[in-house]
Amino acid sequence: MIVSDFIINFLIKKKITDIFGIPGEIIFQFLYAADRRKPKINSHLNFHEQNSCFAAIGYARSSNKLGVAYATRGPGITNMVTAVADAYNDSVPIMVITAHAGDVPKNKMRVISDQEIDTMHIFKNITKYCARIDNVNDAQFHIEKAYFEAMNGRRGPVILDFNKKIFSKKISINKKFRYKKDKTSIEKIKKISNIINKNIQQSKSPIFLVGDGFRYTNSSNKLIEFSEKNKIPILSSRFCQDLFLKSKIFFGYFSSHGQRDANLILSKSDLIVSLGHRLLFLNNKSKSFKNAFQKKIIRIDIDAAELKRKVSTSINYNIKLEKIVNQLKNKKIEYINKSKWLNYCKNVKKKFFKEDLGYPITLIISILKNIKRNIHIISDVGNNEFWLCRAYAYTKCINPIIYSKSYGTMGSSIGKAIGTYYATKKPVMCFIGDQALQMLSSELQFIFSNKLPITIVLLNNSSSGMIRSKQKVRYGNHFIHTTLDSGYSTPNFSKIIKSYNIKYYNIKKNDEKKIANILKNQKKPKLIEVKINPNIELIPHIPIGNEFQNLSPNIKRN
Repeated sequence: MIVSDFIINFLIKKKITDIFGIPGEIIFQFLYAADRRKPKINSHLNFHEQNSCFAAIGYARSSNKLGVAYATRGPGITNMVTAVADAYNDSVPIMVITAHAGDVPKNKMRVISDQEIDTMHIFKNITKYCARIDNVNDAQFHIEKAYFEAMNGRRGPVILDFNKKIFSKKISINKKFRYKKDKTSIEKIKKISNIINKNIQQSKSPIFLVGDGFRYTNSSNKLIEFSEKNKIPILSSRFCQDLFLKSKIFFGYFSSHGQRDANLILSKSDLIVSLGHRLLFLNNKSKSFKNAFQKKIIRIDIDAAELKRKVSTSINYNIKLEKIVNQLKNKKIEYINKSKWLNYCKNVKKKFFKEDLGYPITLIISILKNIKRNIHIISDVGNNEFWLCRAYAYTKCINPIIYSKSYGTMGSSIGKAIGTYYATKKPVMCFIGDQALQMLSSELQFIFSNKLPITIVLLNNSSSGMIRSKQKVRYGNHFIHTTLDSGYSTPNFSKIIKSYNIKYYNIKKNDEKKIANILKNQKKPKLIEVKINPNIELIPHIPIGNEFQNLSPNIKRN
C-alpha cells in the first residue's frame, strides 16, 4: 500500500467521512486517493483554505471525531494559520495535511524553491503536534501519533507536511506509534474527590464552575445528577451552557457581559469547584474585581500548563475531570445552609432572569423558538454573539451551539456551519454580523452549489458594533472605521444573496408570525437579514473598577 492510500484508509477506519480543502499539484496523490474511496470518504472544495480549516473545526465539534483539512504548499497552507490558531485556542481536534517538494531554507536564505516555506516554524506554537515527513519509513508513526495527540488529553490541531514523493511510495509498517496509557491511580482520584467533598461540607455557599472542558466527555449528565442530588448550584462559561441548561440547578453563564443572576451568585459563593474552566476572569487587573474573589477555589484541569496561571486562593489538580466526576457521582454530601443557599440562588434567578432582554435579543428569541431541537447553531463573533448567547439562555434552547471561544475569530461561522452539516447531515442555523459576512461571502457559493440546508441569520447593525462601543468609552463620539461616517461600509446584502441564488428574507422587530413561516422549511439554504440600529449598545457589562456583580446599566440596589 502506498502512503496516500494508507492515510485515507486510516481516516476511514477512524470513521471520518468528509474532508475539506483546495487542491494543488503537490497534494494530487492524496486527493486522488480520497477520490478512489468515495463514498466512504468525500473531499469538498471550498473557496478559501481558511474556510476549509473552519469546516474541519465544525465537523470535529459537532461529531466528536477528527476534522480534516488539506491545502497545497506556500500560500495554500499559510491561508490556514488563523483557523489553526482558532482550533488550538479552543481545543478542537483537527488534522491539516499539506505537502512540500523543496528543502527548508538554511543560513538565512529567504527562498530556495518557489512557494516553499518552513511550515514547522510557522505552526509549531499553535499546534499540539507538527511534523515534516521526508522519510517514508516515518510516515505511519507520524500519522498515528498526530491522530493520538489531536484526540487525547486536551485536544487540539495537528499538522502533517509530507514530502510530495512519499505519497506514491510503498509504506513501511515497521515503525508504529506506541502511546502511553493514563496511569492515574485510583488512590489519587479518591484523594482529590475526598478533598472536594470535605471542602463542600465545610462551606455555606459552594458552586460548581464548569467550562468547555466537558465538551468531549460524557460527564456533564453525571455532574448534573450529582449536583441535583446534593443541591450544589452549577454556573458555566458562556460557551458550554448547552451542556447544562437541562439541569434544574444550573443558574446560567457568567462573564463581563454575563447574566446578572449568574454573576451575582458567583460573587456570593464561598467555594468554587472549577471543572474544565480556565478561570481567565481572575486575570482582570481591577482591584475591586479581584476583591470579589478572595475565596477558596479548587481547580481541576487536564492541562497542567493551565494551572500555572496563579490564583492565590486555589488548590490545583492536573487530572481528567471525568475521573473526578465518576468518583463523585454517587456521593451524598451535606453542607451548611444547603436549603438557604439554594433558595437564595433560585430567588436571584427569579428576580434577574428576564433582565437585559431588549431588542434584538427578543427577536432572536422568536427565531430560536421556531427551530427544531436536533439542529446545531453556529455563532460568529461580535455583538451578534452576545445577543445570541443571552437569547439562548432565556429560551433554554439546549441545541448544540458552536462558538469561536478564546480566539474570537470573526468570519469563522459559515465555514464551521458547512463542516457541521457534513458531520450531522441535518439543517444548521448560523448567526453572523454584517462585518463577518463580508469576510467570507465566497462560501455562499459552496452552500448554493451543494444545496446545503443552512439558514444564515444576518444581524446587520451597519457598524463594527463591539469596537465602536470601545471607542465610545475611550474617545467619546470620535469613531474610526467603525461607523458609516467614519470609514465602515456595508453592501446591499439582498442583491449579494440573490446573486448566489439563495433565498433572501428581511424581518423586523414584530415579525414573529413571519419568522414562524420562514422557518417551517429548513431544508433549503436561506438568509434572513435583521437590521439593527447601530446605536444599540451591548448590555449588560462590567465597567472598569466595578465588582463582578455590579453590572451596567445599574438597577435598583434593593
